[in-house]
Amino acid sequence: MFQPKFPLKLSDTDGAYSSIRELKETIKQNVVILLSVSPGEWPGNPQLGVGVRRFLFANYPSQEVMQVHKSIKDQFAKFLPFLEVSSEIIEKDSQGRSLADQNQLKLVVRYNIPPLNESDYVEIGVAE
Repeated sequence: MFQPKFPLKLSDTDGAYSSIRELKETIKQNVVILLSVSPGEWPGNPQLGVGVRRFLFANYPSQEVMQVHKSIKDQFAKFLPFLEVSSEIIEKDSQGRSLADQNQLKLVVRYNIPPLNESDYVEIGVAE
């Protein structure tokens, strides 16, 4: 169950690197990796990954950016099927200003972990 915690740090107690010891934290790291990795990057599994970076320079709103939701659903269904997932793009900041006008984009991915009766989210912000 233990996996290295990113970013990697040397550890005197866990072996070479610090490890994640809690299941909820392991799941969160797996979610972040699934969202961050682009298809073709993961050794031994070229189908893995949403690749949110590829939307960095896409126009908003566009069909390409809206496709991220389908990609997230598909990837979670295939690689993390025990999670219930939803995603949304946040269009305004806390003061109600358009993020697109500020050359920013925010993606929020919420997920439920039914076996643990827990939920969590990952927020990914992209700024110029």
